[in-house]
Amino acid sequence: MWNGEPCGQDVGPIGPRPATPGGPEILFGGFAPAALDRVGRFGDGVLGAALPPAHMARLFRDVEAVRRTYDRPGRPRLVAQASVALGPRSTVDRALHNLRDYYAFTGRATHMTKGLLTTAREIRAAVGGFHDIGADEVVLSCWASDPDQVDRLADALF
Repeated sequence: MWNGEPCGQDVGPIGPRPATPGGPEILFGGFAPAALDRVGRFGDGVLGAALPPAHMARLFRDVEAVRRTYDRPGRPRLVAQASVALGPRSTVDRALHNLRDYYAFTGRATHMTKGLLTTAREIRAAVGGFHDIGADEVVLSCWASDPDQVDRLADALF
């Protein structure tokens, strides 16, 4: 779509032209077979969220396998996401509330709150675990609106 050619009869090219030749990188999320198939056929990689490294490893291996079934060249981009919040109990409680509200429609809100990483040790372990299973990037999704989260996370990791 971003190759600079018309998209169809009476439809001009998509613009502006992307900075990356061939268009932006496309990552798909999801765990269902259909989502993995999309990564294999069309995607550049996967964004896996809300799983610890031990479970994310399976997702990453499945993505690599399905990509091979479509004879796609190269290695897929593997991105992991972890839910985090650091700080005093009030900050963590607010983050838990935000997480519950966000996932309320799924019926799995309580389960999702159990995955919230709230200590520097937990966050370092998760980032290290994702690195060990081949993640190219780890996104720390902070559920607290406290702007001090940036410094707390930086201090925890570096």
